[in-house]
Amino acid sequence: MFKLALATLVAVFGMISTQPPPPDASCFQRGAVTAEDCCQIPKMVDTAVMDKCRADNPRSEQMPAPGVPKTEGCCVMQCILTETGGFANNALNTDAIKRTLASTIGADANFASAVNGAVDNCARQIQSDPAYNVAPISASPDRAGCSFIPQGFLNCLHTTLFKNCPAAVWTESSDCQALKQKLDGGCPYFSQLGRGPKN
Repeated sequence: MFKLALATLVAVFGMISTQPPPPDASCFQRGAVTAEDCCQIPKMVDTAVMDKCRADNPRSEQMPAPGVPKTEGCCVMQCILTETGGFANNALNTDAIKRTLASTIGADANFASAVNGAVDNCARQIQSDPAYNVAPISASPDRAGCSFIPQGFLNCLHTTLFKNCPAAVWTESSDCQALKQKLDGGCPYFSQLGRGPKN
């Protein structure tokens, strides 16, 4: 019994130590502006898909605190990519993602030229990083664990587009530049949407 418990502990520790590192808790402290205040990135996902995925994957009451490693990726983000054909068999389908984005953010003249390159670069970066390919451990016993790949990919995509935000939709300010620096420092884009405690 002790050997089994020890083996389980070692396996969980090994998985946590090789998965994507958790963002620092300071990433979730709100500043004077949010990412949406600085760069007006159009929605990438159809509202019907987003609503379905949120309904199918209610927010867990047992979310780890900021800075604590998660044992799986975001199930809503996996659902979004799966529903649009962009994720299957633990792999990204960049052609399907580009087709989907062509009718959302790609239809915006400000972002159209940047989308395909960002998709290719982020897919290559995330799929080649072994930390995103670890087997997830579900936070809920009634379903399989959600992959880290969709969350990593969508974070990379939003971060890339934000950091290269076209001047026409960028708010130039020291606060927005500071937010870019937080992203450069490793904070996830989604932590900068203004949902954390205000400083």
